[in-house]
Amino acid sequence: MKRPELQIAYRNGRVVAIRPREPEPMALGPLARETGFKVSPLCARFNLSDRQFHRTFNDSLGISPKDWLRRERMVQARQLLLEGLPIKEAAAELGFPSTKDFSREFQTFYEVSPTDFQRRHDAERNRRLE
Repeated sequence: MKRPELQIAYRNGRVVAIRPREPEPMALGPLARETGFKVSPLCARFNLSDRQFHRTFNDSLGISPKDWLRRERMVQARQLLLEGLPIKEAAAELGFPSTKDFSREFQTFYEVSPTDFQRRHDAERNRRLE
């Protein structure tokens, strides 16, 4: 039986792509950001059709690449906000067309607005420093 061109797996808390001829697994988080959190450029990076990539991803992780990219984008959004990046800059950094779109997606995902998220984090940090 032919070995698959690509395997997707969790390694050390990260999602990685494993290719038979590559010495090291490739972390998909940074690659997701490089490809603008879009499935098609990610497929092109691995020389696979959208359908083939979707099947490989779904079989490996039980989630579609689109859903994983959305989650990954929101994890990175949370990290940027925790680092103190202004909301407008975080939205631009993650490729959102507008701050409003970013805020809506963040609110839907985390059930808190980015502004409230940062305020809560800042308040917690200030409490710890006192």
